[in-house]
Amino acid sequence: MKSISKMTGTIAALFVILMLGFFPLFFQDGYFNIAEAKLMFFYFCGAGLTVLTLVLAGTGYMQERKTRKAGQKGAGVVKGNLKEMLKQIPLDSWFAIGLALSVVIATVCSVNPSESFYGIDGRHLGAIMFALCIAAYVILGKYLQPGIWMAWIFLASGGLVSLILILQFWGINVFHLWDDMLSSQIGMFASTIGNVNACGTYFCMILPVGMVLYYLSDGLLSRVLYGIFLTLGFYGAYATNTEGWILGLGVSFLVMLWFSLKNHDYAKRFLEMCLMFWGASLILKLTLIAGAEKTDAFMKQRFLWLTLQNFMVSRPVLLAEGIALILLLILVITAEKKNWEIPYGKLRKVFFIMIAVLFGFAAAAVLAVNLSGEKQWEGMFQWMNRLKLQDNFGSGRGVIWKQTWIAWKKLPVGRKFFGYGLNCFHLFLYEYQGAELASYGGRIVDPHNELLQFLSITGIFGTVSYFGLLISSAVTAGKQSRHYPVMMMGTVMILSYMAQSMVNNPTAFLMPTLFLYLGILKSLQRHYKEKAAEGK
Repeated sequence: MKSISKMTGTIAALFVILMLGFFPLFFQDGYFNIAEAKLMFFYFCGAGLTVLTLVLAGTGYMQERKTRKAGQKGAGVVKGNLKEMLKQIPLDSWFAIGLALSVVIATVCSVNPSESFYGIDGRHLGAIMFALCIAAYVILGKYLQPGIWMAWIFLASGGLVSLILILQFWGINVFHLWDDMLSSQIGMFASTIGNVNACGTYFCMILPVGMVLYYLSDGLLSRVLYGIFLTLGFYGAYATNTEGWILGLGVSFLVMLWFSLKNHDYAKRFLEMCLMFWGASLILKLTLIAGAEKTDAFMKQRFLWLTLQNFMVSRPVLLAEGIALILLLILVITAEKKNWEIPYGKLRKVFFIMIAVLFGFAAAAVLAVNLSGEKQWEGMFQWMNRLKLQDNFGSGRGVIWKQTWIAWKKLPVGRKFFGYGLNCFHLFLYEYQGAELASYGGRIVDPHNELLQFLSITGIFGTVSYFGLLISSAVTAGKQSRHYPVMMMGTVMILSYMAQSMVNNPTAFLMPTLFLYLGILKSLQRHYKEKAAEGK
C-alpha cells in the first residue's frame, strides 16, 4: 500500500510540474486557436492524472479488500463508520461534490447536451473540462506531497510569462506570436496566455501567491528572487492594458493588511511589499519616459490612453506614495527598535469596520439604483442617478450585464435553479434577448462576470456550489494561517480571483489553473493537519 501511495504521489507531482510550469507557457501556431491548444494540453494532463490514479487506487483497494476477513464487522458498525466518515468530510469538499453534481445536471438537462458535454464553442467550458478540474482538485488534495520545489517552478514559469509580456509591451514580437495577425488584433492578445483579460486574471492568481512568499521569506536569496518575480509581475499586470487586475490586487493588499496589523514585524513586511509595487510602478514610469519616442510599440502606445493606469503612475501619485510608504516604514522600524507599542488590534478593527461600512453602503446604493428600473432619484438623492449602470461601462460590459440579468429572470424556475446548460451562455442570451442585442457589434459568448456566467449555465445550485467552494477554501486557509502563516496565500489568492471575476470570465486556461491552485491548497491543508496530529 505504501508503494502504491508513493506512486500516486509521484503522478500528482508530475501533473503539478506540467500544469504549474509548462501550461502557462504552452502554445501552438501563435495565438491562432490558443484556447484549443491550452484545452488539449489540460485534457492530456488531467486525463492522465485521473486514469492513472484510478488504476492505482483501484489496485490498492483490491489488495486491501483481500486482506480483510469476510463478515468481520457487523452492519451496525459499518453504518456507524459511515456516519463518522460523513461527519469528517469538510465543508469545501461538500461544495465540490455539489459542483460536480451541478455539472452533471447542467449537462444532462442542457438545451444542447452535446455542446455542454464537449464544450466546443465559445469559452470551451464543457462537462469534460469541469470533470477533469474537479478530479484534479480531489486527487491533488489527497495524494500530492507539497514542497519548496513547487515555489521554484512557480517563480520560473510566472516570471517568464511576465517577461514575455513586457517585451511585447515594447513592441518585441517574442516567438513570432503576432505573425499573420491583423493590426487590430495585436493589442487583444499577450504573452503565452492569450487574451489580455485572461492575462490580467492570471496575474490576479500568481501575484497574491508571490506576495505572500515574499512577505514570509527571510533569506536574502529568496527575498531577491521573490522581489524580482513581483517586480516583473506588477509591471506585466500594467502591460496587459486591462483594469480587472487592479480590482484583484487591490483586494489582495487589503487582505494582506488585515493579516499584517498584528505586530511591528508583520507591519514592516507589509510596507516592504507595498514598496515593491511602488518600485515596479516607478520603473514603468521611467521606462515610459525613456522610450517616449518608440511609437511603433502598439501596446505601449495603447497604454498611454488609459486614464486610471496613467494616473497610478503619474509623478504626483508616485511621489506621494513613495513619501508615505517610506515614512510609515521608518515609523514602524523606529517603534520596533524602541519598543513602542502601537495598538495594531484597534487599528485593524477601526480600519476594516470603516471599509465594511463604506463597501456595504456603496453596494446597497448601487443595488438600489439599478434594481429600481427607470426611476429617477430627485432632491438630496439626485447623486444616486450617477450610479446607474451605463451600457458602455467596462468596454460594453454594462449592456451585457443588464441583458443577461433580464434574460435570467425570464428563465423557468427549473432553469433558474439548475441552469440553461454548460457552455450554452450564447444560446441562452440570444434566445431571450436576441432582439435587444441585434445592434450589438460582435457575438457575445460570455457576460464578463462569473456570477452571471454560473447563474446562467449552472443555475443557483451550481453558483452556490462553485462560490461556496471558493469561499470555504479561503476561510479554511485563513484559519490555518494562525498557526501556519504560509496558508494565508490561499485566502489572498482566492479573494483576489473572486474580486476580478466580477468583471471577467473563466476560460479553458483559467479554470484549470484555478483548480490546480485549489488542489495545491487542499494538499497543504492536509499536510499541516497531519503535522498537527503528529505533534499531539
